[in-house]
Amino acid sequence: MLRYIATRSCQYAWQSLKNCVKLLLGRKLYRDERLIFFRQYILHRARIRHIRGITSVDYSGYPGAAAQAHRIMNTQNFARVYGFPYLHTPFVCINHADRPMQEWAAAWEAVFNLGAGENLCDGRKDVVNYGCVASDFLLCFGQGGEEARLAENFRAMIPEFRAKYYANKLRRPTRHLTVAVHIRRGDVSAHKNSELFASTAVVAQTIREVKSSLDSWGQPYSISLYSQDNRSNFEELWPLNVDLFLDADATWTLQKLIEADILIMAKGNFSYYAGIVSEGIKLFEPWLIPPAVVTLFPSSNWRIVSQTDDWVMCQADGSFDRSSFERKLALLLEAKRKTAVAGPGSM
Repeated sequence: MLRYIATRSCQYAWQSLKNCVKLLLGRKLYRDERLIFFRQYILHRARIRHIRGITSVDYSGYPGAAAQAHRIMNTQNFARVYGFPYLHTPFVCINHADRPMQEWAAAWEAVFNLGAGENLCDGRKDVVNYGCVASDFLLCFGQGGEEARLAENFRAMIPEFRAKYYANKLRRPTRHLTVAVHIRRGDVSAHKNSELFASTAVVAQTIREVKSSLDSWGQPYSISLYSQDNRSNFEELWPLNVDLFLDADATWTLQKLIEADILIMAKGNFSYYAGIVSEGIKLFEPWLIPPAVVTLFPSSNWRIVSQTDDWVMCQADGSFDRSSFERKLALLLEAKRKTAVAGPGSM
């Protein structure tokens, strides 16, 4: 803490001096979120002025929609644990836009609906951007075992995140079982971002084992694959009767992943968000999150995932514990049967 305070004090003094010069020259002042937080933290600790609230906003245009959603969820979680007011800032700039940015951001705002029931951030004064300074927040306000505490609280908030998502959408139950498969391509390959890559052969093995279980139970089902790439690159999946949806609208794709009864996940924010909100069975391969992006996730290395819940861990070859999967499948089928008896209105 002493090193942090000394370092940030020097940085703050130097930045203030440069901004004074910029002001005299009529240039735009530079805003460093780390130094904004440092000033607010000192005033807060000195009881001169409390931090009015925390928000999460990214103007860089780099993170994708799900990455920014995770930052907001982390911010809401931190605010809940430490008693700070959360003030919602709608999305401004999101990567991979397929339409004008304002429309793209608004579309994703409606998808995640994380601002439902929250107060809006009506100005940045005295409001700290947690999404950019999460590590500083944890250093200054955290104590021992904070990762575990935040992970456990995030876990408790999952029904709330799910309720926000469905607050402006209708659930669409089906009588047969739906299996959604997400394979990352496009920005991921065996040579690019290889830690996020899963070969088609590995995913095919997971699909075969899921099919084997469903066939043994005599359950009608459909399997849909959502990805980017050419159809010819998924030739290994053709004998498995998988419907391919390639380069489809991203917001529609996310909804399909969430609503599937069984979700075979890819590595990354998009699948991870779908898994959090989904009420189905999630099959995933764990991966080590690089330190540079660890704050995008609710906790490092999938710590919120519990084998007693709806998550089933896959091995590197795509196989998984069939007995664990089938126990969860029995519970899923019973819940689906009750829903069908009660009718769509019960959802």
